[in-house]
Amino acid sequence: MMEVEEQITVTLTVLHRVLATVFIDKKEIWRKLFTVGSVGDLIASVKPELSQQLSLDRILKFDTDFQEFIDTDVNAGVQELDKFQMYYIASNTPDSLERSVHLLQCPLTDSIQTGTTTSLLTLLEEKAPTILREHEETKTLSISSRKILVKVAVSDLVEKHGFYPSGTEKLALAKEIVSLFPSLRIQVPFGENEGHEHFFDGPSHSGFIEMRLRNIRRKLQQSQRVYSLKRRHCTPQPSLPSPDETVPSEWLTLIKRMRPSPENSSSIKTAINQTFSYRRRWITTKSPTVAEIFKEYPRFLDMPALMDIEFSKLTDGKEDLFIRKWEGTIIPRLKEIASLEKKNDIRHLQEKAENQHDDELCYTMLKILIHLLPPTASGRSVAGSKCCVTSAVSYLLEQVPAGTNVTSLLAESMNGTLKSAQPQLVSIGSLGHGSQYVIVAKNDSFALPLDVESLTCAVDRLFKFYWLCNLQYPCQLSSVFSFFAYIYDLSLSQSSCKR
Repeated sequence: MMEVEEQITVTLTVLHRVLATVFIDKKEIWRKLFTVGSVGDLIASVKPELSQQLSLDRILKFDTDFQEFIDTDVNAGVQELDKFQMYYIASNTPDSLERSVHLLQCPLTDSIQTGTTTSLLTLLEEKAPTILREHEETKTLSISSRKILVKVAVSDLVEKHGFYPSGTEKLALAKEIVSLFPSLRIQVPFGENEGHEHFFDGPSHSGFIEMRLRNIRRKLQQSQRVYSLKRRHCTPQPSLPSPDETVPSEWLTLIKRMRPSPENSSSIKTAINQTFSYRRRWITTKSPTVAEIFKEYPRFLDMPALMDIEFSKLTDGKEDLFIRKWEGTIIPRLKEIASLEKKNDIRHLQEKAENQHDDELCYTMLKILIHLLPPTASGRSVAGSKCCVTSAVSYLLEQVPAGTNVTSLLAESMNGTLKSAQPQLVSIGSLGHGSQYVIVAKNDSFALPLDVESLTCAVDRLFKFYWLCNLQYPCQLSSVFSFFAYIYDLSLSQSSCKR
């Protein structure tokens, strides 16, 4: 019986081809394709290929979102044609490789944990004593002080461990910070986090520490880089349909011709489920326009609940997390942070929010969020240049007078009003006074009126719209949309390369 169970386990393991580049003492030795099911399998497969006793120092995986190699661990899964860099150090110890694998499995070693808070405290006493005094007086830190804290701590991290510290070292620093400054710990209900993830989150390789390191690396000479920066190409993640796979034409026909009604609802939902895999391959490989997607699948327009179903299948059932967290958890936390800020703009918004409710309050909190996560450049093009906070909020929501016709939002005369090249929300009428929300994709000449009653639900629907159509977030609000993804408990590994 045990042999049968082992055979079943092996059968269920999905294997993928991956490319491994091996470095010994920072010198590239060889590259080879392996067929494995996990990073641990890759390490085991590479071991027999090595002719001498080596110690595995670190393993990096190419991330399509950031277009660079980032730290990974032995428990991570693999996808077809993933790329890895494996760094070994020459060693005479027979079991050094096994010890290295054990270190990769442990997120934080005892040696790093010991005395870390003391070392950070000593560093700040020497380099930034004003931060400690501010925390002693106010029991918290302002945004400007937090930025200085990250700069000083990351500079020390780079000095000790180089421009590419391991995930273990970055995680140790994140835990150091929230241990020394407990008020900076953020734990979100309904999620499994420890409170340090906004400084560094291992699974998604994001956070203030990772952001600071990437900013430092941008200024490195080519000889100092571990990897070569290449122009980004969007490689479709899903595989193309095989020759034997037939297009579900009967289900596509049903979706187009069957009108929504209580009697037809079940059949339409079944058709949407049956065409899910085909639809995702088509969207990610062919990059149709927004208008083409909804022309092919018109029931997403007149049965809005289908968008929630699609998002649920894409994210393993996380479709309602934003609605559950935003008003009950995130808004109170934003108010608390804003009350501690010294900037006049944020304090003014915080005071204004005290007498607001519903949509007006939601809009004010979105403005505060954009202040706290300011617009950042994305790439080196003009389109990725920075913009001010006041301008940035218009890339999320524009307001037009009550009575404005939906079709007129796509007219040439509105081009000066609607600035975003990516889809955005438009409120027809004043917030909180029966306004109607519309998603407008100006570049695709497409407008989608929403059947929602609040701005919170409209933002939720806009985020799902981006995922359904496989679109990139607006570069002016990339940090804000990444925070939305955090609220939905989505890691970057769940996002495919978007157009």
